[in-house]
Amino acid sequence: MSKVEMKGDIGFLSWFPANNTNLKVFYLLNCSLSGHFQIPIHPHKNLMDLDISNNGFISGPIPPNICTIFPNIESLSLSGNKFFGKIPKEIWDLTMLSILDLSKNKLSGNLPPGFVSPWMQEVYLSRNQLGGTLTTNLSYQLGLGVLDLSHNCFTGTISYWISRLPRLSYILLNDNQFHGEVPVSFCLENSKLIDLSHNHLSGHLTSKIFTSNIINCNARVAFSKPNHDMEFVSKTLLYTYKGVPLQLISGMDFSSNNLTGNIPLQIGHLGNIKVLNLSYNKFTGPIPPTIANMSQIESLDLSHNNLSGVISLQLTELHSLSSFSVAYNNLSGKCPQKITQFSTFDENSYQGNLFLNCTLPLLTPKPPLRPTTSDDGDDDGEDGFIDMESFYASSGVSFIMVLLIIASVLYVNPYWKQAWFYYVGVTITGCYYFVVDHLPVPTRYKVWELRI
Repeated sequence: MSKVEMKGDIGFLSWFPANNTNLKVFYLLNCSLSGHFQIPIHPHKNLMDLDISNNGFISGPIPPNICTIFPNIESLSLSGNKFFGKIPKEIWDLTMLSILDLSKNKLSGNLPPGFVSPWMQEVYLSRNQLGGTLTTNLSYQLGLGVLDLSHNCFTGTISYWISRLPRLSYILLNDNQFHGEVPVSFCLENSKLIDLSHNHLSGHLTSKIFTSNIINCNARVAFSKPNHDMEFVSKTLLYTYKGVPLQLISGMDFSSNNLTGNIPLQIGHLGNIKVLNLSYNKFTGPIPPTIANMSQIESLDLSHNNLSGVISLQLTELHSLSSFSVAYNNLSGKCPQKITQFSTFDENSYQGNLFLNCTLPLLTPKPPLRPTTSDDGDDDGEDGFIDMESFYASSGVSFIMVLLIIASVLYVNPYWKQAWFYYVGVTITGCYYFVVDHLPVPTRYKVWELRI
C-alpha cells in the first residue's frame, strides 16, 4: 500500500504505477495536485483501489481507456476535482468495479442505459451537471446499495427499477428535475436514507407505498456500510455524514415538491426513522397521530403545507424529538403542553397557523404577604412586608456575633492581633490626614497636632 501526500502535477501518475507493478492501493486525496489525469500506457493489473479525490485542480476529461489500463480496479474515487465532459461508457464495463465516486466535478451528458453494472455496490455522482432520464434494463438481483445522483439536472420520472433493487438502502435523488409520482414499490421502511426533495414530484403519498410491497420489502437484504460520505438535511441544517454516523442515521426527505392529499396513517410504520421532512408541499388533512409510533425520531418538519385539524397530544410521547415544526399550515386548537421535549420548542415551531392557540395561561398573582396584626389595633409600621422589630433584633445579634468572632480570632493568634491593630492604626491615621487636608479644620487643632 502507498499513501502519498504531495503538491504539483498529476502527470507522474502515468509512470508511478508502471514502475511499481505490485501496487494495489494508491491514495492521492486531499493534496493540491493539478493538470490533466494521465494514466500509464501499459495495463496495471494489480491496482485495486485508486483515490485522487479532493484535489480541486485536476481537470480535463476522464480517460476512456481507463478500463483497459486498470482492468481489475474495485474502487475508483475521482471526486472533488474539475473533471468535465461525459463519463466514458467504458467505465461501466469494468467487471470488478464495486465503488465509483465521481461526485463534485463538472461532468455532463446523459447516463447510458444500463449504467449501473450488476457488480456495483456504491455509485456517487452528485454535484455534477449530468442530465437526461434514467433508463436501464437492470435485473432484480443486483447488489447496488448506495445511489447518489443528487444536485444534477436529471429529468423524467423516477424509474421503477430504482425502487426494486433488493439491497438499495441509500437513495439520494434530491435537487433534480424529476416529476411524476413517488413509485409505489419503494421500500421506505427498510431504507436508511431516501431523499427526493427539491424536485417536481406530484400526486398522493398513498398508503400503498407503505403496505403494498411489504413481502418484497421484508425479503430485502440490508446494506448499511457505505464507504463514502453523503449529504442529508437534518434539523434544518445540511450535514455531511460518513463512517459510523452515516450507518446510524436514518431519514426520509420529500420536501419542496408538489405532493398533495393526506399524509397516510401508515407512515407510522417507519418506527426506526430519525428524520422526517415533508415540508413545502401541498398536503392536506390532519397530522396523523400514528407519527407518535416513531419512537426514535429526532427531527420532524411538516411546515408550509395545508394541514388542518388539531395537533395530537400523542406527539408529546416522542421523547427523542429535538427539532419540530408545523409552521404555516391551517392547524387549529391548542398547542401541545410544554412537557417533555415540547417544553423546548418556541413559537417559531407553530407560527403561521391563524387558528392555533399557543398562548400560555395567565397566572393569577398572589396577594403580597402582610404581617400579623395584634388585637388591640396597634399596627404602626405594619404596612410593609417586613416585621421591623424582628429585623432590628436579628441585625443586632448578627453584629454581636461578628464582633465575638473577630475577638476570638485575635485572642487565639497573636500575629493576627498585631496585624489587626497595625492596620487599624494606619486606617485611623490615614482618615485623620484626609480630613485635615480636605476639610476646614479649626487652626487650634492643627497647631495641637503639630506639637505632637
